[in-house]
Amino acid sequence: MPPKRLSFRGVTKALGLYWGGLNTMLMPMDGVRVVDLTRFTAGPFCTRILSDYGADVIKIEEPGAGDPARRMPPFHKDDPGLEKSGVFLFLNTNKRSATLNLRTEDGKSILKELVKGADILVENFSPGVMDGFGLTYDVLNEINPKLVMTSISNFGQWGPYRDWQATDLTLYGMGGNMIGAGDFDHEPVKTAGRMVNYHAGYVAALATSLSLTSVELDGQSEQLDISVFETATHSIDGRLGRLMGYEHNGHLSSRPTRAAAVASGAHPCKDGYFLITGGARFLPNIMRMIGMEELLEQPEYATPAARANPDLIDEFLAYLIPWTLNRTKAELRVEAEKHGVLGGPLNTIEDLLNDESFVAREYFQEIDHPTTGPVKYPGYHFVLHRPDGEDGAEISMPKRRRAPLLGEHTDEVLSGALGLSVEEIERLRADRVI
Repeated sequence: MPPKRLSFRGVTKALGLYWGGLNTMLMPMDGVRVVDLTRFTAGPFCTRILSDYGADVIKIEEPGAGDPARRMPPFHKDDPGLEKSGVFLFLNTNKRSATLNLRTEDGKSILKELVKGADILVENFSPGVMDGFGLTYDVLNEINPKLVMTSISNFGQWGPYRDWQATDLTLYGMGGNMIGAGDFDHEPVKTAGRMVNYHAGYVAALATSLSLTSVELDGQSEQLDISVFETATHSIDGRLGRLMGYEHNGHLSSRPTRAAAVASGAHPCKDGYFLITGGARFLPNIMRMIGMEELLEQPEYATPAARANPDLIDEFLAYLIPWTLNRTKAELRVEAEKHGVLGGPLNTIEDLLNDESFVAREYFQEIDHPTTGPVKYPGYHFVLHRPDGEDGAEISMPKRRRAPLLGEHTDEVLSGALGLSVEEIERLRADRVI
């Protein structure tokens, strides 16, 4: 029998109690300790979010090798190195790094000691790896009855796909969204990047936080089984609409035809491209924007049904493109707002770094690192407003700390959290446990 799906017991009440009890602290998860056994993308993004909220995240890495993400490009100045991976540096800010060889008995013993003082453990090994280490949920629950254990895997900890290997591309395709992406007369396409794994990291962070509140409420530990495949299928995007369409009326939706895309697309302009949402519904506003409202008097444009004719696409682009080419992205944005046209610039990374909204809100943060020097990173994905409780003045959020060097905090964690002596730590290092 499969295990029961997690039910977040008393979540609403728990949130009130937990967050209310922390209103004198700076960040919501200050005082929460996380043992982080994650690697690559989904798991580290989950723990990065927890660290952003104030949790003390102790990232456990393999001695000498570290998280495999340390070897993922891009590298600083195209020079590969364990401390130069842009992916790793982004995913592991605000964390501490301690090295620990979990293949040794001493390594397992140390991890168990860390678990005693932890609130959360997050891992994203393949199913069965934690069993091989002798670090199952049952074992860890015996050590710490209030521990939240979050396990992230491609297809979940049980089921027919449990041991399947998969890439982000595979999971995106299997999750049901890729079949509806791209032009109708070409093969389906995938959104670039590791979107599926990052989304799973968000879901895991949310579920872990909520589970922690449940533990605070009733004192019982919980295990979370996060399937990347399931989080991909449950994403709030086009696939959810297609799922509901199939469930309610048996309709198998396909990719959109050109008939739904009159005036839609990324159109060239003076300094790049500007994206416009067109189609029969929005076409009148676009016509007014470019000064071609007289087209509405012509039979082929007079009604929504007529404007849905795919033969109009190229004809209308002959009006639209010369107009966009004479304007910048900023000018087009003003015109779109004025005429109720849904559209926006296709920003380059340089555009984003200089975007007036991001600048005004101080979104990007410059973080110094001993290997890369100062580099700008995306800031927190939230802004916390909280008075200090004394004079009512608002407290500033802390600056995000740089990603740790491999094993940078090993001695600190072992001595501070576990009380090991200098001699004990040196013995562990000599035995290649740390």
